[in-house]
Amino acid sequence: MKKRNMAHALTASAALLVCAQAGAGEPDSRWYVAPSVSFIGADDDRKAKNHLGGQLGVGRSVSDSWNLEFSGVGDNLHTDDGANTFRQRGLLLDGLYFFNRSPGFSPYAVIGAGALRTTYAGSRNTNPMANAGLGVMHTFNDYGLGLRADARYRVDRDDNSIPSQKHFGDWLINVGLVIPLGAKAVAPVAMAAPVVAAVVAPSAPPADSDNDGVADKKDRCPNTPAGARVNADGCEMDSDADGVVDSKDRCPNTPAGAKVNAEGCELDGDADGVVDSKDRCPNTPAGAKVNAEGCELDGDADGVVDSKDRCPDSKAGVKVDNNGCEIAEVIVLKGVNFETGTDRLTKDSISVLDGVADTLSKRPEITVEVAGYTDNRGSAALNQKLSQKRAKMVADYLVSHGVKADKLSAKGYGAANPVADNSTAAGKAQNRRVELHILQ
Repeated sequence: MKKRNMAHALTASAALLVCAQAGAGEPDSRWYVAPSVSFIGADDDRKAKNHLGGQLGVGRSVSDSWNLEFSGVGDNLHTDDGANTFRQRGLLLDGLYFFNRSPGFSPYAVIGAGALRTTYAGSRNTNPMANAGLGVMHTFNDYGLGLRADARYRVDRDDNSIPSQKHFGDWLINVGLVIPLGAKAVAPVAMAAPVVAAVVAPSAPPADSDNDGVADKKDRCPNTPAGARVNADGCEMDSDADGVVDSKDRCPNTPAGAKVNAEGCELDGDADGVVDSKDRCPNTPAGAKVNAEGCELDGDADGVVDSKDRCPDSKAGVKVDNNGCEIAEVIVLKGVNFETGTDRLTKDSISVLDGVADTLSKRPEITVEVAGYTDNRGSAALNQKLSQKRAKMVADYLVSHGVKADKLSAKGYGAANPVADNSTAAGKAQNRRVELHILQ
């Protein structure tokens, strides 16, 4: 509370000084630098000590009453317990309004905004800030060297350093110099005019070599093409701010931030006719047909793009492999045989299962049941047990060759579901089989 009362008193004093001044002076149009030392009265909510900081500004007058000033600020506020420090660095744009410009004593009001980066307890954040206050300036000599002091209230929207606080308000007392840059303009000496009637010729309009409406002395682009729209500096307009002036921009409404070519049009990296900002598939192969989002077409909607689809007319909803060809719901593994009455695979079965393992490992989204069957010889219990062992043997082999175990299951069906007549040797051979059942 003491900190705030002190700052209020200083501000009130400065206000009285403002009200006491009268008179006017001409503004000095030179650029100046303004180094100053700051006394910071820390917000009570910070639980930090008052401390010194610094400010360095660069500015100039822009009218009879206003100066604009760009400043860098910095200070360190140590907490009361000494455990942490608010390290604050920021950039600030201020407007200084002079109630008069008396060389001896010029009161002013200041208002501005910027950004303040705060490092505290190992974290760093950058937030908007604003300040306002009152001050006075005194000029020492004809060159324009001056001393100034002001009191300001600074609000920092810091809601990160201390979670319970949404912002901080600190009081600043700044004392520093104003150092003009360059020589002071010399006012012309008024000469007594003879009492003679004179004819005053009308003054010639300022030169405008490229006829763009901006006088040459203010024209930063003195060779603008005839008829081109220009800004206050005499340079061609770039309405969509893409770096290409309107007269050369074939795409004048480019979205903000989009990369463009020399004609002001958005880039299309894979040359598929869809600009990069709208292209969801930015690396489409050359020549491939694409949809409005820049992705290759999939004519039969089977999940395999046309350029890789070897079966482009798959029926809707069917399961397909990596080539876009239909996968049967039940696949009989022809050539997968076992030694008589056992679950041992024959040598000829290995090459067939290697091919199956390669296919399934490339389609990890497919879930498969390995189903074992026998002919009708022997008891039902024996056939069930043998078919289960054979199905598991095939499943284990596939897992050992790269197929994910959670995508396979094994089930023995014994002599159920015969596919041929069990009364013949040939029929029995067909019924002793292993199938893949595609589950999903």
